[in-house]
Amino acid sequence: MPNTKPPRNAGKAAIVIIAIVAAVWAVVFFGFNIAHHNSAQSEEQGQVPPDTNAQDAKPQGPHDLGTEPRSHK
Repeated sequence: MPNTKPPRNAGKAAIVIIAIVAAVWAVVFFGFNIAHHNSAQSEEQGQVPPDTNAQDAKPQGPHDLGTEPRSHK
């Protein structure tokens, strides 16, 4: 039976790949937490996010939530 050992650098390569994946995960995780903290802080101060228009908050039609049902004649 032949002795088939993995290459010597295979362990080091696996550690490097795992370290890169962990670093990317950490950056994304902390980035989302910081973004959430900033948006929550803005909402607590009463600021409206820039992507929200007053027109979007108004009911636009009979099928939107918050509108009174139309009476049928």
